[in-house]
Amino acid sequence: MAIDSVSLTSAMRSNLISLQNTVSEMNKTQEELSTGKKVNSALDNPLEFFTAQNLDNTANTLSGYQDGMSNAVQTIQAANAGITSISSLISQAQAIAQSAQASTVGNSSSYADVAITLSSVVAGNTVSVGGVTFTAVTNGTAPGTDQFQVGSNDAQTAANLFAAISTQYANSSGSMGGIDVSSVMGNVVTVSNSTTNVLTTSITASNTMTTTALPGSESDRTNYMNQYNALLTQLDKIAQDSGYNGTNLLNGDTLDVTFGSNTGDQLTVNGFLGTSGGLGLNAASSWATNTEIQSSVTALTAAQNTVNNQSANLSSGLSIINTRQTWVTSMINTLQTGANNLTLADMNQEGADMLMLQTQQSLGTTALSLSSQAAQSVLKLFP
Repeated sequence: MAIDSVSLTSAMRSNLISLQNTVSEMNKTQEELSTGKKVNSALDNPLEFFTAQNLDNTANTLSGYQDGMSNAVQTIQAANAGITSISSLISQAQAIAQSAQASTVGNSSSYADVAITLSSVVAGNTVSVGGVTFTAVTNGTAPGTDQFQVGSNDAQTAANLFAAISTQYANSSGSMGGIDVSSVMGNVVTVSNSTTNVLTTSITASNTMTTTALPGSESDRTNYMNQYNALLTQLDKIAQDSGYNGTNLLNGDTLDVTFGSNTGDQLTVNGFLGTSGGLGLNAASSWATNTEIQSSVTALTAAQNTVNNQSANLSSGLSIINTRQTWVTSMINTLQTGANNLTLADMNQEGADMLMLQTQQSLGTTALSLSSQAAQSVLKLFP
């Protein structure tokens, strides 16, 4: 830059330099007031500028992880909403199954007694009670005599068959109908007050029970079964629709949540198959007997336990994510506060400085004017 060839007096140059310095300070103060920072570039304070920049970068990195954690929370909440609905459907299915078990089923009890005469049976004749069949066999110890085998390979007496029928009925469900092994006389067992769903016989035509179906009993259980199957269909739909952002924890997907860049600084949340098949629930094809219904009830109980356990696992993962999310928020605030402490300006101080600089500028301008007047006074010596 070329040096001005005009010579200034010492007083004028001193006042000019002071005024230039004041303007420079005012410009800097104005920048600090407009940005709110006392350090706006590395030229202002290299150490504080780069330290604050590093803190801000770390805070921004953590903020990125925080976004991932927020998505993970929503994914787990979506799965939890599905689990809540699935659990409710399972409870409804259990109620339906219990109602089906309590419903009347089978045939009316208005029929003649059944008399089983062991001496009249032939090999292959059967008596079935509660799902257990006693089959007549040839008595090896008395050739030509056919009797029922009810617990061993030896031919059994009428008393043995009486006890076997009574025991088997006691082990079967009482809702299947009533039975009374009313008498044993010689080799004759008489069974009365029963239903064909509890006792059937293929001994002779005269011993076949004639029964009348109970009105609506079978259709009631069929209706219950259809309701049960419909609930399983809805359960499948809920499990399939419980995803979030492409991840469905009720479809067996896994959720990886990253908390930081360090090794192991992440969490994997494992999903499970929340469909009826995944929970071991199969559509019922027949609920004609209590045994078939009980099979569904047992499966429902196991499914409910599975859902409860998986819900606890998801809750544990959600608790960890929430804790880390809270920590990240606190850490970001700490880093940003540290960066601000290094770079932010004190607005009160900057405002006071600006007023002082404005005063100095005004005084500097006045002093420069006075110096100029002093230099001009020499012109008065010339006429």
